[in-house]
Amino acid sequence: MRKLEELLGASIEREEVLRCARAQAALRSWPQIVGELLAERSTPDRYDRGTVWVSVQGSAWAQELRMIKHRILNRLADIAGDKTLFLDLRFGVRPPRERKAPDPPAAPKRRARPDLEGLSIREIAERRLKNWPDASRD
Repeated sequence: MRKLEELLGASIEREEVLRCARAQAALRSWPQIVGELLAERSTPDRYDRGTVWVSVQGSAWAQELRMIKHRILNRLADIAGDKTLFLDLRFGVRPPRERKAPDPPAAPKRRARPDLEGLSIREIAERRLKNWPDASRD
């Protein structure tokens, strides 16, 4: 069997492969580039020789993105650190790929109250009401 390095060695060193890798790294910041609202309705699908193909939910959203195309290209270039990496954006109406949502924060753990274990809600409420400050006693 041949080593992976032997199989991929020459292609990894090609300029276009390196440019594509840098572009993909920048495109991971899509929500920060276009904003959360537009990012929910669009997804960069692929990068090919300076062009980013973006899938958009509808033609109205595609038009919104077309109107800020130059701003998006400038932000992508700033993130990538290379003004020649992103040359054009093409928008197509098709269902955007699913973005992986971040895991929700863990719910805070409630402290166990051994003194209340086994009691009904009514019994717990009665105990609390006994200890509640009475406004009429003031």
